[in-house]
Amino acid sequence: MHIVADHQINDPEKFWSVVQQTSIPEGITLHSTLPNQAGNRAVCHWEADSLNTVRTLVEGVVGQYSHNEYFEVDPTKAIGL
Repeated sequence: MHIVADHQINDPEKFWSVVQQTSIPEGITLHSTLPNQAGNRAVCHWEADSLNTVRTLVEGVVGQYSHNEYFEVDPTKAIGL
């Protein structure tokens, strides 16, 4: 399933540093990371077996540096998926 994570980043320097050092486990795919120019907002497109799988990974890596919201993508309404 496809999942979107919307990040409101409160410490961009630490957030992006940790992200660059993180290995993504097998079975989870990060398709894209789309940050704004300031680096304090980003949207990420993931693919995994469940939303909770992505949430657990993301919160464990950057949860202390950002407020994160998640939703499952509806493939019947998605464009360009």
